[in-house]
Amino acid sequence: MILNETYYQKLFERFSGVHHVETKFSNNVIALTVKIILKHYQENKTLHINFQNSKETLLKIAGHLYIELANDIYLNHYDLPGIKDGDKVKRRVNGEYYLVKKIGESHYRLNHQLRKSKKQKLPADIPNITYDRLVKKFVKVDSGVSDKTIEDYFNFFQSLNFEKTDFPRTNFETISVFISKKPLWDSLNEKNKIPSIYLPNPREENHLSEIKSIPAITDCLVYFTPKYEVCYQQIIQQGKKIKSIIVFDTEASNIEQMRLDQQRFGFNLIVLSNSLSPQKITSIPCWNWFKEEVDIVNSI
Repeated sequence: MILNETYYQKLFERFSGVHHVETKFSNNVIALTVKIILKHYQENKTLHINFQNSKETLLKIAGHLYIELANDIYLNHYDLPGIKDGDKVKRRVNGEYYLVKKIGESHYRLNHQLRKSKKQKLPADIPNITYDRLVKKFVKVDSGVSDKTIEDYFNFFQSLNFEKTDFPRTNFETISVFISKKPLWDSLNEKNKIPSIYLPNPREENHLSEIKSIPAITDCLVYFTPKYEVCYQQIIQQGKKIKSIIVFDTEASNIEQMRLDQQRFGFNLIVLSNSLSPQKITSIPCWNWFKEEVDIVNSI
């Protein structure tokens, strides 16, 4: 532990150039910790951050990381959706729904699905549309969804990055995973704008079905699950590629196994804990925040 204000001022300077999109930090220690974690994340380096009895601070840090990691996937790991017969799509310009019929290698017919509250005035079927136009002008959905929900999702990421994308991004080639108890999932204020999925632990929870933050979106940016075992069985073994796993104050006994799997599957690992005596792993650098340090940093 170093109780020297100059040291922490230099830390701020050292990590000041770390790219991040979140700017509304509650205090200095949260801002600095997020930047330290993102620096390691961007360099694909494993890290353990521990706070001494400060669960609320840890929750806020995780909330920031949720947005930062989701945004990284959104910007850098999106994929074009596969389109097949019978898929349902929603037109962005007017919110109308269509069923897809493939009529060529990269051409489709869209059959208009008239809403009960509307009357058909003109033929709304689209007889011939290319794949490029289809993925730019329509969103593939699993169910009905309000125009506002879809636009809130796209507008959220556009506002984070100050740019519009060429086509709606709803499919992703890799994801991030939070291993955390459900209270973290419940606390996330922005999850209705970030496609995410909570996978329950069937041994401990009554609700056994996955929970989607935006049910109609076919894919997601971030998974949450309380057990690494669930992550391994339902995500890793299903062939999904993981960029990073964030362990949030749980599953300390499984960190060693995660380290072994990390070498095999290539994901990065960030551990967040809240303990007076954190369980440390020799191969993972641990940044252990003491209360006295937190007080100094927050006073700078």
